[in-house]
Amino acid sequence: WITGLSVRIFGLSSWSVLVPQALMGVASVGLLYAAVKRVAALGAGLIAGAALALTPVAVLIFRFNNPDALLVLVLIGAAYATQRAAGTDLAERGATRWLVLAGVLVGIGFLAKMLQAFLVLPALTAAWLLAAPVGWWRRIRDLLLAGLAMLVSAGWWVLVVELWPADSRPYIGGSQNNSVLELVFGYNGFGRLTGD
Repeated sequence: WITGLSVRIFGLSSWSVLVPQALMGVASVGLLYAAVKRVAALGAGLIAGAALALTPVAVLIFRFNNPDALLVLVLIGAAYATQRAAGTDLAERGATRWLVLAGVLVGIGFLAKMLQAFLVLPALTAAWLLAAPVGWWRRIRDLLLAGLAMLVSAGWWVLVVELWPADSRPYIGGSQNNSVLELVFGYNGFGRLTGD
């Protein structure tokens, strides 16, 4: 959708297709730097940002038109938001809005690469449950709110596509039977883990 919007605004060219990917790469590096700098020294943030910027696979995905650039950006954003929710800043400690933002960002990641975005959920959940500066009931409540935010931000598109009559919608690419659910759980879901 981001590339499509860029093409609508600037016209079809290699520039309008590839610049959004590069900008997402730059934003990913900056966000990782900011996240690491919050809990470690400035040097650690610079090393983390440089490591991402120079990792060959990162260099590759931020140079091509694919959804991986957006996935990396929003998942780093989700980790950053979880860190802010559980962090040491007294003004933000335990702020539900940061954890809900993390859920929304993972949901956007789902829209980019489906179940692959959920691979970070165990780590984000554990980080919140172990480090949240609030009581256990509040931890569970906020985690449920973040889960609901993730479900809404990820599920609206799946619901719309599934409810749309199959004969009047484009074929859902990668699926065997024009079903977005088959795509979610098959090709872009468990199929990535099993190799199918």
